[in-house]
Amino acid sequence: MAVAPAIAAPRRRPAPRLPTFCSSGSDIAGVTVPEGFCVRKFADVHTPRVLAFAPNGDLFVSSPATLTPGGAAPGDGAIYVFRQTDPTLPPTRFTYASSLDSVHGLAFTADSLLYSVRDAVMAVPYVLGDLTLRGGRHLIVDMSDTTLASRFTHTIAVSTEGTIYVSRGQFDNDGACANPNQRNGSILKSSAEKPEGELVSRGFRDPLYMRCLPWGACYAAELTGDGWETYGGSEKLIEIHQEDDFGYPCCVERNVPNPDLAFLLPPVTPDCSKVSVALQTFPLHDTPFGFDWERQQGFWPPPYEGGFFVGLHGQFQTWANAGLQWAPVDASTHRPLTQTRPFLEGVGRFKTIKRVADVVFAPDGRLFFTDDQGGETSDTPGGAIYWIAPKTLVRH
Repeated sequence: MAVAPAIAAPRRRPAPRLPTFCSSGSDIAGVTVPEGFCVRKFADVHTPRVLAFAPNGDLFVSSPATLTPGGAAPGDGAIYVFRQTDPTLPPTRFTYASSLDSVHGLAFTADSLLYSVRDAVMAVPYVLGDLTLRGGRHLIVDMSDTTLASRFTHTIAVSTEGTIYVSRGQFDNDGACANPNQRNGSILKSSAEKPEGELVSRGFRDPLYMRCLPWGACYAAELTGDGWETYGGSEKLIEIHQEDDFGYPCCVERNVPNPDLAFLLPPVTPDCSKVSVALQTFPLHDTPFGFDWERQQGFWPPPYEGGFFVGLHGQFQTWANAGLQWAPVDASTHRPLTQTRPFLEGVGRFKTIKRVADVVFAPDGRLFFTDDQGGETSDTPGGAIYWIAPKTLVRH
């Protein structure tokens, strides 16, 4: 009896390999990220300071034409928009607005783009896909009561409930306790009744970068007194709450008065028992700038999924410790569980990437950051935008 030949099972074709963001371009010389990640340059921009993604994924960036307190050369006095329809090709840059010498903060509401200048927060109508300013700007917060102690580098954050916050930093003033204008070194919020804004929290030296997150909390990175190393001073991540007071320049931290005040005539002994406490601290002069949380959308692998990421601008003169760090967080509170640790290394003076400024996650899962001084010379401003992604992150 003849035996029928066995029928071979059909061969399965391997599933097509989906293109990833990391599959094009090349890594940046001299910098390192953890195994399984890549870092790429996105675009060159003169002195890029603040990033904001529009709802459609367009990337907005501010380039102030004013010398920054951190020493970044004057940029272009402009807001630029970058649109990238093909991740394998360079993005297209558009000039959204120009002649804004002290532009810094950027944020979106449902129908407006907000931006800050030295003495105000302004709003302009924004329709999804806009590449140029429509006009019709109006005042949101009036900060024209500036003094010599005031910084122009405000940032803006919008809460999930629609509250508009603006940071207002000051230069060092740690030799006296009296602050003639408590709006210097504060966080304000917009108010229909008060064009100058309502004071939310105070006692800051410079709550430079702020961010509001989907879980309803808003945060700021506070840069404390430059001369407080021996007093236990530290930079801080704080959660924004009404009526908080972080004590500057009277108090180094809770229950620690500024020792310099004891040498005044007459001596001053402030009450520091009610000074607010930070969520996280950083070594003085590491200078935390922009920060963000990974959004737990399955884009980033453990242990980085949901993590807290922060850009360090580094020490003022040496740029020591500049880079990007991260920390795991509590899944329910989102608070960092440890001190931050290096993520992007090889940053600093004489490096390709000089100083990390803003840090923000894109809707597609990439982590974008600015270098506001890369490639800078004595007479030419430098700067660039970069991104980091897991090598498994698929582009669409």
